[in-house]
Amino acid sequence: MEVRCYKKGGVILAKPHTMTTAHATTPAKDKSHPASIESVAAILTRCKTSLIEDWLVRTKKTPELNHLHLKDDERTGHLPKLIDDLVVRLDTPKLPTKDSDAVASPAAIEHGKLRRKQGYSSGMLIHESRILQVAIFGTLHKNLSTLDFSLLLPDVMIIADEVDAQLTQTMDAFASDGSKWTAA
Repeated sequence: MEVRCYKKGGVILAKPHTMTTAHATTPAKDKSHPASIESVAAILTRCKTSLIEDWLVRTKKTPELNHLHLKDDERTGHLPKLIDDLVVRLDTPKLPTKDSDAVASPAAIEHGKLRRKQGYSSGMLIHESRILQVAIFGTLHKNLSTLDFSLLLPDVMIIADEVDAQLTQTMDAFASDGSKWTAA
């Protein structure tokens, strides 16, 4: 069954519509409708490259970030590991039980040190982190047809907590030697 929208008297209404067998396609034949439901972690893993590309496009369009002339790999080099850390956290089967269940992220710490050397400001780091969350949520939006909605809200909480924890570690390393966070 699908939902069809139509306009009546200036109001958009939704009406359930059952497809007839003549128009129906099987999930195996129609690649635009994958047959399986995926977790947020699986979608982020599968779409990591396009997520990073989206982040890069967004950062290049952001005046607060684009005035530094860096190569693409200098801008994005930290992202694969940060996304991997996020996926590991998403695959941990529990909701945050305290202010943050985040663990040390060597990638976030190195990112802070590198950005200090590259001439970033603390505000620029915050912009990068915000854009990362927007890119992550944009990736999930593009994959709504395969998203496991039963885990979506807990996963959104984990994403927000982990990205903020990574930003905290990045900022600590940016402002100092990064010794507050050590690998467990």
